[in-house]
Amino acid sequence: MSALRAARALAGLSQDELAALAGVSRQIIVRLEKGESNVLVDAIEKVRDALEGQGVVFIDGNAGHGPAVAMVRPDR
Repeated sequence: MSALRAARALAGLSQDELAALAGVSRQIIVRLEKGESNVLVDAIEKVRDALEGQGVVFIDGNAGHGPAVAMVRPDR
């Protein structure tokens, strides 16, 4: 979840707004953005699902680049 802060910014959400969408505490968002490893997988999945529901796409890193995020284009 190293790209979480970028994903949240792309979606235009505050930590409080993301926490409410995901059904977790703001402290969970803070801990994830700090890269703390002692966060339950269930909470991570809730946050990822909430961001994906806002149109965020997570892109896995590889040898050429690190993890990234993007927004889905709205239908035209």
